[in-house]
Amino acid sequence: MNQDRYIFSQLMALISYKQFQTLVNRHFGDYKVRDFTCWKQYLCMVFGQLTRRESLTDTMMCLKSNNHKMYHVGIGEVVALSTITKANERRSYLIYEELCMLLIREAQQLYIDDDDLEIRISNDVFAIDATTIDLCLSSFYWAIF
Repeated sequence: MNQDRYIFSQLMALISYKQFQTLVNRHFGDYKVRDFTCWKQYLCMVFGQLTRRESLTDTMMCLKSNNHKMYHVGIGEVVALSTITKANERRSYLIYEELCMLLIREAQQLYIDDDDLEIRISNDVFAIDATTIDLCLSSFYWAIF
């Protein structure tokens, strides 16, 4: 039987919970929240992204099918789809934007003196999500790609 931590929890350990909580407090992300905190929301969304889920429903179904592992990855009990949908609608995106900028700055500091990198970038680097979203062409006639 495996005695080590799951890879997902090892990846999430690279992100400072204390720094994340500072961002949450700055934007009042957990204001009047009982159980489903911004951290749990973040873990659910990252899980969906890393496992290449196609939708929020798909992500929640995958989490529910692995509910016996959720405590070990830091999520705890799996929440309802409506809970995470409301959290995505109501919580400030600025929390996650600032987290992204924080992680980019940390990566820049890690590789600032590394001469082994093959490319040199003197300007800012931006990550762009170019995920294709499937739409029904009968409803969205303009969405031809």
